[in-house]
Amino acid sequence: LFPVSSFSFVAPTSSSIASAPFLRGPLPRRPSLTHVRATDSPFADDDKNTNAGDRDIKAAAGALKGGSGLGDFEPQKKIPIKREVIVGDPQQKVKKQKEDVTDILRELAAIQSQGPQKYCLLGTRHCSFLHQTIIELLAYALVLSGNHVYTSGAVGTHAAAIKGGLRAERPDLLTVVLPQSMDKQPPEIQDLLKDVTDIITMPQNDEMSLEMSSRICNSYLLSQTDQLISFAFHDSTTVNEATKEAKKLDMLVTALYLD
Repeated sequence: LFPVSSFSFVAPTSSSIASAPFLRGPLPRRPSLTHVRATDSPFADDDKNTNAGDRDIKAAAGALKGGSGLGDFEPQKKIPIKREVIVGDPQQKVKKQKEDVTDILRELAAIQSQGPQKYCLLGTRHCSFLHQTIIELLAYALVLSGNHVYTSGAVGTHAAAIKGGLRAERPDLLTVVLPQSMDKQPPEIQDLLKDVTDIITMPQNDEMSLEMSSRICNSYLLSQTDQLISFAFHDSTTVNEATKEAKKLDMLVTALYLD
C-alpha cells in the first residue's frame, strides 16, 4: 500500500498528447455511410437470411394463388360440407293412412246433402264447463237446422247435448236412449229428462254393470243414426270402442279428443 501523498495528478497538455507514441501520425479517416458496403456490415449474414425468408414467403404465396404444389386441392373451389340432421321422435312426421275413395265420396255427399241427418252425440262424463258449453251449442245448432240428435243419459257430454236440443224447442228432433231404467239415472239427469218427450229406456240391463249396459246402449244408438260425433279422452274406453264400431259400420265419424 502507498500513502496517498505519494501520488500526484498532472493534467495532460497538447504537447504531451502529440508526443504520445500511439497517437503519432495522421488520424484515421472516418468512413462515410455512402462508402460502406453491405458486406462490411456486421449484420450482413442476417440480412441475407432475412432476404431469403422473404423470398420463401413470396414463393409460398405465389403457390397458393396458382394452386401449384398443393396436389389436387384447389383453394378457389368451395368444399361442400355434409351434415347429418338427426330429428327426434316428436318431430317425425306421422304417415297418414290412405283414405279410400268411397269414404271421400261419402263425406262429400254428406256435406252437399240438403236433407236432415241423424247425429249421435256420445262422450265422456268428465267434461269441463267450457266443453259442455261447446257441446250444448253444437246440439242446439244441429236441431235448429233440422237434424235429429240422438244421445244417452248421463252427466257431462250427454247432459250438455240434451240441454242444447231442448233449447232449440224441437222435441221431435231429440231422442235420449238410457242404458238402464229411469230409476238408475242420477237425480239431476231425471230432472233434465222431464222436458224430453222421446225417451227410450233399457230396464233389462239393470242387473248389468254400467259399463256393459253403456256399450249395449251405444250400439243401439249407432244403429239408429247416420253420423257419430264423440267427445272423449284417449283413455275413454267405452267411447273409443263406440268410435271403432261406428267406423266398422261405415258411418261418418268425428272424434274430438279433449286431451
